[in-house]
Amino acid sequence: MELTPLRRASSGAVLGGVCAGLARRWQVDPTVLRIAMVLLALLGGLGIAFYVGALLLVPRDGQGNDFPLYRIFPFTRSWSPAAAIGAVVGLGVLITVTVGSWLPFGLAPVVGLGFLWYFGFHRRRHPSRPDATASGTPAPDAGPAAVPAPPAEPQTDFERAAAAWRERVAQERPIDTDAPTDLPPTAQYPAQQFAEYRPTPPPVPAVPNWTPPVPRARRNRPKWLWPLVLCLVGGGLATLAVLSVVFGIAVPALAYPATVLGALGLGLLVAAFAGRPRGLLPLSIVAAVVTLAMLVPFPRPGKVGDEAVSYTTMAQLPSTEQNHGAGDVNIDLGGLTVTETRQFQYSNGAGTLRLKLPASGNVVVEWSVAAGDYTGPDGTRDGVDLKGSYRRITDPAAPVLTVVLHAGVGELTVT
Repeated sequence: MELTPLRRASSGAVLGGVCAGLARRWQVDPTVLRIAMVLLALLGGLGIAFYVGALLLVPRDGQGNDFPLYRIFPFTRSWSPAAAIGAVVGLGVLITVTVGSWLPFGLAPVVGLGFLWYFGFHRRRHPSRPDATASGTPAPDAGPAAVPAPPAEPQTDFERAAAAWRERVAQERPIDTDAPTDLPPTAQYPAQQFAEYRPTPPPVPAVPNWTPPVPRARRNRPKWLWPLVLCLVGGGLATLAVLSVVFGIAVPALAYPATVLGALGLGLLVAAFAGRPRGLLPLSIVAAVVTLAMLVPFPRPGKVGDEAVSYTTMAQLPSTEQNHGAGDVNIDLGGLTVTETRQFQYSNGAGTLRLKLPASGNVVVEWSVAAGDYTGPDGTRDGVDLKGSYRRITDPAAPVLTVVLHAGVGELTVT
């Protein structure tokens, strides 16, 4: 088992067979590895980067020794193995940097888990090699009276099976007593002569008017189409980002999957004449399903991008809850005068949400953070499912402004 190459398992796989393949290689319960993979995904996104890298570099059972990266992205087939591994490692670093900034845990716990795995699991399964005395070879200064120790026990299943097979061969092999004893063991036994066996094939019955089938022509799969599609997708998403960040145009969340679907549709149109590469049609179907799902009339999370709002009068405060999808949001209430009892609600899905309270007046802040950090006048907290409230009541008889804030993944700052 230790000598077999790593493969993703085909049977017992839940997602891609990575944990099942590692469990088969290490002879452990795959549930333990799946739990560890989820924990690593929460610790800086390392589990996600490792799983994606394994899907791109480790082949499945019965798929040969080529990287799955060559099959998923045909334009990488001309890359060397070193270049493919380097690209996957770079993708893993990008995933870790991107996803890790949204998670509440850093990379510090990973070091502790690494030490726990090495000293608690790896060292027990792979003990240090015995020295010369333990292996049966006498030490240089042991002298003629030194008695060699018995040989060390085999460590792996392969070594134990090989030792048992050698012992059985030694018991079953006949010993020639007339053979000279000074010859090596292989020269005491005559070499066996083997004859190659070739069975006679059965006669082929004659079939009248039979013509062999014409082999199916192999379809042309252009290597330049995938780079073209990726350029179209990247150009479309970059255009939407420039419109949202630079020009401040409110870009709806539906525009992003629709742009990807449009680029893939152009790629399929070109593929109808030039030949369709592998993976283009399934990816187009996934993009179409995501776009149709966002067209269903469910409550929208809001737009994506940075936003800054300011309210100076109570009439400007929205009466309904304001939702923002992802990005940095700055809410300035510093110039607001609290003249009536009102409630203001704001929710941000992912990113940083900053609130500046009015300079005077009664204010109550009810806040919650799903995963991230909170910093406010009542202290600093970080973790998962955080909730709290801050009250600043200077005049009990005066109106009170209640601000309800919710941050999904990211930071919440109240000043």
